[in-house]
This record gives sequence, structure tokens and C-alpha cells, in this order.
Amino acid sequence: MPTCLRFLFSDLLVLFLLLLTASLSSPQPLCHQDESLALMQFKDSFIIDNDTCMTWSSYPKTASWSVEAKGGRSDCCSWEGVECNHHTGHVIGLDLSASCLNGSINSNSSLFRLSHLRSLNLAYNNFNYSKIPSTVGNLSRLTYLNFSESYVSGKVPFEVSYLSKLSSLDFSSNYDLVIGSLTRLVQNLTRLEEILLSYVNISSRVPKSLANLSSLRTLELEGCGLYGEFPIQIFQLPELQNLDIRSNENLTGQLPEFHSSTVLQTLQLSQTSFSAKLPTSIGNLNSLEGLCIDYCNFSGSIPNSIWNLTQLTNLHLSGNSFDDLSCLTKANSNDTLPHLQYLHLSSLNLTKFPNFLRNQNKLETLILSQNNIHGIIPKWVFNASKESLQGLFLYNNFLTGFENSQDVLHLPNLQEVDLTNNRLQGTFSISLVAPSIRSLYLSNNFLTGFENSRDVLHLPNLQEVDLTNNRLQGTFSISLVAPSIRSLYLSNNFLTGFENSRNVLHLPNLHDLDLTNNRLQETFLISLVAPSIRGLYLSNNFLTGFENSRDVLRLPNLQHLDLENNRLRGFLPIPPPSIRSYRVRNNSFTGEVSPLFCNLSSLYVLDFSYNNLSGQLHPCFCKLSQTLKVLALRGNNIGGTIPDEWAKRCSLSMIDLSQNQFQGQLPRSLDNCKELRYLDVGNNKIHDTFPLWLETLPVLQILILRSNGFYGAIRNIQINCTFSNLHIIDLSHNNFSGDLPAECFQQWNAMKLFGAKELQYLDYSIISYSITLTTRSIELKYERIQDELKVIDLSCNRFEGGIPEVVGNLKGLHILNFSNNALFGHIPSSLANLTNLESLDLSQNNLIGEIPLQLAQLTFLAFFKVFNNRLTGPIPHGNQFDTFPNSSFNGNLGLCGKPLSKACGDSLPTPDPTLMFEGNQDGVSPFEFGWKVVAIGYGCGFVVGIVIGQWVIARKQDWFVNTFRKK
Repeated sequence: MPTCLRFLFSDLLVLFLLLLTASLSSPQPLCHQDESLALMQFKDSFIIDNDTCMTWSSYPKTASWSVEAKGGRSDCCSWEGVECNHHTGHVIGLDLSASCLNGSINSNSSLFRLSHLRSLNLAYNNFNYSKIPSTVGNLSRLTYLNFSESYVSGKVPFEVSYLSKLSSLDFSSNYDLVIGSLTRLVQNLTRLEEILLSYVNISSRVPKSLANLSSLRTLELEGCGLYGEFPIQIFQLPELQNLDIRSNENLTGQLPEFHSSTVLQTLQLSQTSFSAKLPTSIGNLNSLEGLCIDYCNFSGSIPNSIWNLTQLTNLHLSGNSFDDLSCLTKANSNDTLPHLQYLHLSSLNLTKFPNFLRNQNKLETLILSQNNIHGIIPKWVFNASKESLQGLFLYNNFLTGFENSQDVLHLPNLQEVDLTNNRLQGTFSISLVAPSIRSLYLSNNFLTGFENSRDVLHLPNLQEVDLTNNRLQGTFSISLVAPSIRSLYLSNNFLTGFENSRNVLHLPNLHDLDLTNNRLQETFLISLVAPSIRGLYLSNNFLTGFENSRDVLRLPNLQHLDLENNRLRGFLPIPPPSIRSYRVRNNSFTGEVSPLFCNLSSLYVLDFSYNNLSGQLHPCFCKLSQTLKVLALRGNNIGGTIPDEWAKRCSLSMIDLSQNQFQGQLPRSLDNCKELRYLDVGNNKIHDTFPLWLETLPVLQILILRSNGFYGAIRNIQINCTFSNLHIIDLSHNNFSGDLPAECFQQWNAMKLFGAKELQYLDYSIISYSITLTTRSIELKYERIQDELKVIDLSCNRFEGGIPEVVGNLKGLHILNFSNNALFGHIPSSLANLTNLESLDLSQNNLIGEIPLQLAQLTFLAFFKVFNNRLTGPIPHGNQFDTFPNSSFNGNLGLCGKPLSKACGDSLPTPDPTLMFEGNQDGVSPFEFGWKVVAIGYGCGFVVGIVIGQWVIARKQDWFVNTFRKK
């Protein structure tokens, strides 16, 4: 090389090294001051502390942010979650996911001044259901936008569609977020690679335009309310790897023919209405790892090409209508899915174990529940996967046991076994349970005990055992319970106690013990209860007390105590302050209700019903109503007046003070209980006018004032009578007078409706609401009230005047009882509009005229009583009227026709005025009836409603429809 060239090359090399050194030694640009200020303003607009964190891994990332100057300026590029451009210093990335932000995002937020942002992640924060501001469109350089599970709501602003550079859009798990038009949202977002919108309210068809997004790799639209037919072209997107459209029940479609070039890795269609056959070409999906098509409408056979899916780790085929399962049950040694870890084959009508299980050596979870598999579990089921199997779910089959239970000991990683609802009999070989077992579910079988139960002590990880609904008898060997046990469910057996029960003190982690519905007798060893116990359920036994009952106070973590339906005596045991629900119904406790209960600030259910308690209710219980949801004192001897200082923020949903000795008036302060749905003060000695202020309770559904001393007119014309949510009202056996309140009937809107939906119950997830009716010597209990049951009972009062025509507007009524009053006039033909009516009692009044022929149209009417009135003319016939006995019409000398012996047209005798019934002025019928099952419906109270609502509808629905349906 010439000398001049060597010098030139040397000079250039030196120059390059100098420039490189200069560039490496120059400091990285600091972030711009206006962007630093914008970030700090954004931070200051939220409440940020550990108490506002959304997930266990959340922490306040902005805690590291500081405005302290470095070299005269604040460098936000060093803050956690902030990314800056290395050359310009502009903020280009902001990741504040799971940063404990709590507050609203406003349209003028300083966040939207960061115009150079390319990536914005605000997932897993709490934005208090605020809207995503339209100013998000100012961030035109965004390629990544994530608001998942951040509690935003309202419509997604159209301005998001202006972000044409977006490659990833994630709004998932915001249930109150609405996308008005998916087509408009993505029409300009042609660079999208990820669309993550699961559990966002879309409620529309899937646009075909999604098939134009040629770069799309992930599409997740789970639980979005999608409907219509899914565009088949989307399956054929060249880059699509993950498709999740699960839980869209009204979304239809079918699978296309797949080519070997398809790169799908996960295909999730569960709980949609996809149908037709699985194409044989599904075997071309060489990269498929997850196939979840459970609970769709696929039919035909499972193609043998499924064995070509050698990368499959998750296979869900449950709940379809495949008519040929031979691919699974007749598999040979070459048919295997070598990487399969999760197999879900429930509800396929399998009659035996799939043969290909012999070859699966990496299976971690096996679910074959809700099939028709009979007999024993063959040992080869565990041969291949014994080293990896963690979960075994075989519930709802007809299995009787294991071929060789000793083999299960060789499942070192087995953690959960569910054999619920099978036919396991006799003693259960405890050797079945592997050392790593955590949960063992064996409920609803025919087990009588355990073989070698002491071996269970070698299960150091066992946490939950469920043996509900078996045939366990005698004393239960406590040695079965491992030290780590947390939940032990033994209800509905025949246990009389525990063997060596003092050993339970060695259960330091026991939280729940359920011995409901057994045969525990006499005193219960309170030492059985571990100090960590939270739920103790001992109802429906024969307990008479506790051994060392004072120890009940030494259960500092007790939250739920259920002692219902026993034979417990003495004073009420006082629970610890941690108690939340306290149920001692149907026992023999005596004495007064201690005011110490008022100190239980966490209490929300308190049920003392059906004991022998006496004394008065302490006024402090009014204060307790701030947290209490249910107060039930029914069936005791508590007297005095009802306290009148109920809390301003009363939370009570149910008050049942019936069948006691309460006197005085119904306290006005109960109108503070705006959440009250159920109020029963029946069968007391309350002397008061109708409590008009009750109409201020907006959600009141059940009102029972029966058998007291209420008197006067039912309403004051100066006050609106609303009760728009009322389902059941029972004012029977009082001294109400005046006309029937037509204006009130007009306002009872809930009684005008009858839903065709499946019957629900007034439970409110608190307690099973119930009504108890006492008539003469018979007490009938209606333990669960159907939500659709609508009842009006105004019987045994002094009401007069006519029956208002507007009663016919209450089309939801099942039971109507105006008997034993002084009503006169005609029976209105509008009652024929009550097409759901099952019981109508107008007996023992002064009604005149004919029975409207239109009433024969009431095809559900099972009980009809008009005896002892002044009715005349022919009795309607047809449908239900041909089934009513003579006793329904007796005492009306002018009536004729069947079922009476007097034919119409015969001369009518002149009635003796001295025998005319002038109304029941004393609230007592001059007739006596033997209250037998066949006579239920006579007299007062809605006894009929109990029979109809509970027995006829709930238990004899088919018989009732076939017997009384319209011919």
C-alpha cells in the first residue's frame, strides 16, 4: 500500500476512534421538563398507597418518582415505569400497570400531553369506573395501549380509532366498558397484531372486516355478548396464532378446512354455539397447543387425525354431541398425544375409560366427570401418567372403586381427587390417597368408613375432606384428619361422635367443621374445636349442651355458628366478637336475650327463633341494626314494646318478631330501614292503626301483621298508598274496618306481573325467608318463599263495601282471601283476569248476585270458597268448577246447579232473615271446621297458599298441570 494511503487510513481510524469515544462519554439526554411536570401532575391526581392495590403483586411504582433536581433539572427518565428515547430524551413508554392508582382519569389529564408516547400500560389499577377520555386520540404515536382490568366504563371513545399505528390494543376485563361498533373501532387500525377485548360489552356481530387485518396474531373476544355467525375467513388469517371467542353463547359458526400452513397455536371456542362436524383437516394444525371446544354443539365423530396434533397440551371436548367416540375408546399403542397435560372429557356419554390413556405419560389433570362410566377404575389408567398426575376428577359417574388401589400410592404428585356422586361402597381404602394430596372429595356415595384410616396421618398436605351424604356410622376416627386440615365436611351421615376427639386439638389450621344432620347426642366436646375454627355447623342433631361450654368464648376466630334444630338448653351462649352469623333456631334456650349481643359489631345474621326466650328486647339492638341484615325472634315469649330507636343507617333486610308477646305500637323509627324486604310481626299483641309510614320502605316485599290488634281504616286519603314492590301482604285476624283500599290495589305493581322465568326464591344470599301460619291447632311452615308467589290476605277483619274492580288488575296473584268480613255487592267479573290465581276465598260475607261465569276460565284455580253469602243463580261449570265440593257453596240458599243437589229452575225458598249471615263482626266464624288436609282452605290465613305454593307447584307440578290445565 502506498505511503500516502497508509497515512490517510491511519488518520481516518484515529478520527473514528475520537468520535466513538466522544459519543460514549456524552451523557444521556435528560427528560424534558414539561414532560417531567406532566408525569408528576398525573401522579398527584390519584390516591396511591398499598390499601388501593388491585393484585397481590401490585405496588406503588410512582413512589420512586421525585422532583429533586439533578444538575439543575429533574430526570424522569430514571423513574420506575418510565422509558425515554436515548437520543431525544422524550418519554416514549409509560408502564404503570399494577401501580395502586386509585382515582378518575379526566379529559384534561396531563397524561395526554405526552405526545411522544409509543407505549401506555395502565392495567390493574382502579379508575373508579370513569370513562376513557377522548383526548387519548392525542397520543397519535401509540403502538401499545393497555387498560385491562382497570375499572373504566362507558363507551370506548371513537378517537381510539385514530391511533393508526397501534399494534396492540387491550381493554379486557372491564365489564362496564362498551364498544358501540367493533367495525368502526378497528377500521383504521390496520397494523393491529393483538386485539384483547375479553369481557368488554360489545353485544354485536363479529365484523368480516377483521379478516382484513393481515398482521393479526391474537384475537381474544371472550364473554363479549357476541352473536350471529362468526366469519369463517378469520380462521384463515396468515399470522393468526391465538383465537379465543369463548363464552359467547349466541355466537354460531363452524370450523373451516385447515391447511398445513396454518400457524394456530390456541383455538378456544368453549361455550359457544359452534356446530357441525370437526373437519378431518384439523389434523393439519401442526402447531396447535390448546384445543378448547367444550360445551358447543359439535356432532358426528371425533376424527382420527386428532392424533396428528403432537404439540397439543390442552384438550377440551366436553359437553358436545359426538355420536362416535371410537377414536378415544379404541385407540391403539400408536395413538397418543405426547405433550398432553390437561384432558377434559366430561358430559360425552362415555361408558368406559378412553383407551389412549394408557399412553399418556405427561398428563397432569384428568377430567372424566358426568359420564356413564360404570364399575371399577382400571389400574392402567394411572400407569403412564403416575409421575405427573396432579388432579383426578371422576365425579358424577357410576364408579364403585379401584381395581388395585395400592397403585395409587405411586402417584407422588397427586393433589386433588374428586369422586363425588358415584357408587363407592363399604370402606374406602385410604391407601388410595397419595402423600401430596390436598383435597379429597367423596360426597354423595355409600361409604361407611375407611380401611386403615390411621394411615391418613401420613398425609402432611391434606387440607380439605368432603364426606357429605354418605353412610358413615358410629364414632368417626379422628386419626383420619391430617394436622394441616382446614375444612372437614361430614354432614348428612349417621355419626354419633368422635373417636379420641381430644386429638382434634392438634388441628391448628382447622377453619370449617360441618357435622350438620348427623346423630350427635347429649353434650358436645367443645375441645374438639380447634382455636382457629371459623365455621362450626352442628344443626339437625340431638345435642343438649356443651361440655365445658364456657370454652365457646375461647374461639377467637369463630365467624359462623349454626346450632339449629337441636335440644340445647340453658342460656344463650355468648359468641366472640368475630361472629358474623349466629343461628340457634329450634332449641330450648331460656332466659332473656343478653344485651352483650349488642357488642357484636360484625354480626349480620341473628336467629333465635323457636326457643323459650322471655323478657324484653333490649333497646341496644337498635344500634346493632347498622350492620345486622337478619333479626329473627319468631316463636318465643319475648314481651314489652318493640324498641323505637332503630339506627339512621339501618341495614336490616329481614325482621321477624312474630309469635311473641310484643305490645304497644309498631315503632315509627323502623322507616330508617330502607333495605327492609321482609317484616313479620304477626301473632303478637300490638294495638295500632295501619302503619302508613311503611310505604316509605322502597323494597318491602313481604308484610305480615296478622293476629294482632290493628284497627281502623287501612289508609288515609291524604297519603299515597304505594308498596309497589309488595309480593305478600297478610293483615288477617285484626280489626281493620272501612272499605277495601282500591287506591292501594292500584299501586301494587309487583302483583300485576307474573314472570315466565324459572322460579326463584326470596333468599337474598342471607337466610331462607319463611312464613309460618297458625290456624286453630295446626301450624304450617313455608320454609322457602318462591319469588313469584303473590298473596293478599285481608280475612277476618271488619272490612265492608264492595270488592273493587281494580283487584282484577293484579294478574300475578296466586292467593286472594277476603273471607270473614262484611263485604257486600257483587263478585266483580274482573277477577277472571287473575289467570294465575290458585286460591280464591270470599266466604262468610254479604255478597249478592251471581257467581260470574267468567271465573270458569281460571284454569289454575284449585280452591274456591264462597260459602255463607247471599249469592243466587247457577254455579258456573267446566274446568276447575267441576272439581269443587258442595262445601264451597253452602249457605247460599239462592245458588243452584252442580255440585249442589238443587237443580236450577226449582222454586227458591224464602230465606229466614234471622238466619242471614250479617258478616263476621267479631272476627270469628260461627262455623267450626276440622283442620285436616282435605279441609285446608277453610277459615282465615293463607294456609291454601302454603299447600299450593309449596306442595302443588314445587313438588307436584306435573300432576297439577295435567289435572287443572285448560281442556
